[in-house]
Amino acid sequence: MLAVGDGLVAAWFGGTHEGTPDNRIWLARRAGGSPAWAEPTVVAGGDQAHWNPVLAHGPDGSVWLFYKRGPLISRWSTWFRRSTDGGATWTEPAELVPGDAGGRGPVKNPPLLLPDGTWLAPGSHERWGDEAAWDAFVDRSVDGGRTWDLAPVPLDRRDVRGAGVIQPALWLSGSTVRALMRSTEGSAFRSCSTDGGRSWSPAEPTELANGNSGLTVVNLGGGVVACVHNPVAEDWGARCPLVVSVSADDGDTWRQAAVVVEDGVTPVDDDPGRLPALPPPRSFAPADAGVATTGVGEYSYPAAVVTDGTLVITYTWQRRGIVEARVPLSLLHP
Repeated sequence: MLAVGDGLVAAWFGGTHEGTPDNRIWLARRAGGSPAWAEPTVVAGGDQAHWNPVLAHGPDGSVWLFYKRGPLISRWSTWFRRSTDGGATWTEPAELVPGDAGGRGPVKNPPLLLPDGTWLAPGSHERWGDEAAWDAFVDRSVDGGRTWDLAPVPLDRRDVRGAGVIQPALWLSGSTVRALMRSTEGSAFRSCSTDGGRSWSPAEPTELANGNSGLTVVNLGGGVVACVHNPVAEDWGARCPLVVSVSADDGDTWRQAAVVVEDGVTPVDDDPGRLPALPPPRSFAPADAGVATTGVGEYSYPAAVVTDGTLVITYTWQRRGIVEARVPLSLLHP
């Protein structure tokens, strides 16, 4: 999701289930002052799966839409389109880094534009199989997104039980860039860069619970950072509730400030045969071709922006649709 002018633009991918060739990138716009979103339209699709759209304002002032393309997460590539009219029309799709296999550029959360014009894209690579290994990195561009240089986020694998860390979210604290990452370890991991994203400190665990689900971070100003996440300390844990936690010390400590949606286990699946039932207690069957799940009780993959004194959040609602929620900033500041 992205604030564009006085309105909002949201993007997501949808199809039969993750990894199927019918997955497309969908986009919807909401004009400023409008109580409703316009009908969504397809902005990218084809004969193979499309995944993980990310919207961002580019250094050139245009709106960028990044997304993944390919049947396997380990081999997908990153493509992009640009819009100079707030998402009404788009340039032709182009590959972000020619020859990419594994996904360069942003993977879930938007790039961070530094005051000197450097653009930092939070990314990750995933190797699947018997010895799965996930690694985070930050792609750095100093020419407006034309070329990118990859800077890895070090991870000592002796300190992790699972695959590792992916899907960083970035924010700027003074002259230090900070990253918060999804992990397989029951808590979010963090890293920082003091040289404009050229190098990163080793990833280390935080006290913020993370059940191997996507998170997002928004800098609220005044030294306060908000993270929207599922506060479950279990690998492939339940993706409910969805909450907002805040930190006033650059991610050293966190407190839960608001609940976006409570535990939700009420079945709403009107097509029980859509996906095979998964044996308890597992609700996810993860694989390189995507995660299989019914989605019942899942509220996940949040995106967030600040507008008009409100933290606006969009998230996946039981894998059946996209929902918008709003949290007053007055609830989030200490």
